[in-house]
Amino acid sequence: MKSRQDLNVPVYLDYNATTPVAPEVVAVMTPYWRDRFYNPSATYPEAMTVRMAVEAARSDLATLLGTTSGALVFTGGGTESDNWALRAGLAYWQGERRRILISAVEHPAVAKTAQALRAVGAEVVTIPVNEQGVIRLDALDAVLNNQVALVSVMCANNEIGTIQPIAQVARRAHAVGALVHTDAAQAVGKIPLDVQSLDVDLLTVAGHKLYAPKGIGALFIRPGLDFPPLLTGGGQESGARSGTENTPSVVGLGMAARLAQTWLAQEGPTRQAQLRDGLENRLLAALPDCHIFGREGPRLPNTLALAVPGWPGAKLLSACPTLRAGTGSACHHPEDAGAPTLRAMGVIPDLARGLIRISLGRETTQADIETAAEALIRAAQSLNT
Repeated sequence: MKSRQDLNVPVYLDYNATTPVAPEVVAVMTPYWRDRFYNPSATYPEAMTVRMAVEAARSDLATLLGTTSGALVFTGGGTESDNWALRAGLAYWQGERRRILISAVEHPAVAKTAQALRAVGAEVVTIPVNEQGVIRLDALDAVLNNQVALVSVMCANNEIGTIQPIAQVARRAHAVGALVHTDAAQAVGKIPLDVQSLDVDLLTVAGHKLYAPKGIGALFIRPGLDFPPLLTGGGQESGARSGTENTPSVVGLGMAARLAQTWLAQEGPTRQAQLRDGLENRLLAALPDCHIFGREGPRLPNTLALAVPGWPGAKLLSACPTLRAGTGSACHHPEDAGAPTLRAMGVIPDLARGLIRISLGRETTQADIETAAEALIRAAQSLNT
């Protein structure tokens, strides 16, 4: 029997970039484009049925996150949620507090938004990480004071999969009265999350990272927090984000949350980690100089970040034409310092430029892992000859 590699069938291992929309999600969305097209803010029976579907989806997502429906506002995606959290998190204090703390490994949706807020008087402090990509709590403690408006630390890193100690960050930040936000775009649906245990005030969800469509997300806002609205207008989303609801995508996100609950309950992360570890072990056995990043820290079960010394990640992947994976940087210029997360970890530029990110999905099979291993090993060995 021929392998997928022999048949030139692409093997997709870039699920941290985006996931396909699950068939069950497509199925529940479809009626809301035509047969159930009604505006959920209208008052006649058909529209009220659509409103019920929106609220059912909100309830499903709330259950996944361990919170109540009223704590969730649907947004246009992860970037919008991050922007709202930071911009409104600063405005919340009405000038009384101006310091924003972020980790050195944040997604640009957080990092660039924080930097943009300097224009309105924010003081932005970046907290370093250790060699595993985990935030240094001692460095956080050193800059926490009663001037801190918001602390934003991602739940799981998009480049190497490192899981951050969010509950410990929240405890420290709350001790000085600061708000706490976590970008959980990469974590929701991959590992169990409970906002009560995390003790955060704000949490970002991105639908397309958990088998829902692109263009839909959510922001968890701690109940009782008088948080400034994102958009004003007709008063949708309890006045927090006005605008006619994107009903098909909202319903799709709700179904995606239900599927994630089932997958997590059936030990999906454990099986996924076994596949990831199998690939990791094969690569290390065949390529002894291969570096695995974040291996000694807590990682997402689906993420493997590696580099082969001497070879930019993009070049190595180009020698694997059927493998679909990610790199930290597509730039090949000598002055390129490599993947931002690796740079923050103190990895030298030559190695940081070599980052290849393998990220598994629920559909990933043992055959996919074997194909990826063969392709990467063959490519690395051929490049070294």
